[in-house]
Amino acid sequence: MKKQTLLLISIACIMLTPGKSYSQCMPDTVTCRDILEPGQICPDILPDGYLGVSYNQTVTILPPSSATMYDIPFTIVKIKIDTIENLPPGIVYEANATELYPDTAYCVLLSGIPTETGEFEVSITVIPYIDLIGNVIKADAVVNDTSVKISVHGPNDIQNIPDEEFYIIGNHPNPFYETTELGFIIDKSSLVKLNIYNNIGMIIYSETIEAEPGENFFMFNGDHMVPGCYIYTIVYEQVIYSDKLIKSR
Repeated sequence: MKKQTLLLISIACIMLTPGKSYSQCMPDTVTCRDILEPGQICPDILPDGYLGVSYNQTVTILPPSSATMYDIPFTIVKIKIDTIENLPPGIVYEANATELYPDTAYCVLLSGIPTETGEFEVSITVIPYIDLIGNVIKADAVVNDTSVKISVHGPNDIQNIPDEEFYIIGNHPNPFYETTELGFIIDKSSLVKLNIYNNIGMIIYSETIEAEPGENFFMFNGDHMVPGCYIYTIVYEQVIYSDKLIKSR
């Protein structure tokens, strides 16, 4: 029972999202495979977060099709998320579904800017629905019997971020009235591009800068923009980061 329970809890940790929002991520059906164990999460170890640095990670989930309860094997029809507590402040979870069915690949986008440091033990409760002699039965809620941890490090640890990585510093202020800064951290000199899109997907602004190792910033003036929600992307080689940009009235 324990391995199945831990997998159900891990899936719930990743899939739950405040406000039941839905992400536009794509599950990895090429390299993420269900190997040996029932169900799979890819990657199985989440990267650490850093205070004031945007966190952006896509996770693929392959739900389990069976579980053993009280030494009796059951077929899982679906898994429904119940509650989640103690998320790292500033990080949100946007999933493409809140009910998980076997034989289907799901994904979730983890994003935000951590506002507190520490090691956060996330408490999750899920409700499995099982097949009992042809009838779908709602089983008892399952609470994690171990902890799923997300570590957030302080600004002094930024220099310890692994080489050959690219990290975003969240735009500030957001919402903004006239100007906002969109920053990133890079380990080598390179061209980095900023694109801003309106709500129908058209590019309304584009800028490319020659970035230097360390912190860099796009200084964007959106005084002419109509108040509302926009999408921006920061492009570095094969890495594309995207997030919301909100123009206030």
